[in-house]
Amino acid sequence: MKPVVVDTSVWRGFFAGRAAASSLGELLGVAGLVLVHPLVIGELVLGGLAVAEEKLLQQLPNAERPDYPHVLAMIRRYKLVRRGVGWVDAELVASALLGKALLWSFDNSLAAAALDLGIACDP
Repeated sequence: MKPVVVDTSVWRGFFAGRAAASSLGELLGVAGLVLVHPLVIGELVLGGLAVAEEKLLQQLPNAERPDYPHVLAMIRRYKLVRRGVGWVDAELVASALLGKALLWSFDNSLAAAALDLGIACDP
């Protein structure tokens, strides 16, 4: 299976014990499969994150982070304008594409973009 970049929405569901995110626990059991993005960690910390949860995230491999020009070019190339995709979402898409990974999100706009690009993960 390809590595998976996990969006903030999935992590929030996982930490809250939502059934829809429960399979993240299984993915975490496979070394190197779950990739964490620093912007996702930032969003989670700002939303309130327990120390144990933050330690878990810091132990995971980082998704490759594209630079600003790469993200802009990717937005234009894949026509992500006016699709409800924010900057953090665009970085996650670019990271997944750059790292040949899948992207898992519960955010409808981001999940739809990932599906259109063939990188959606639906465990």
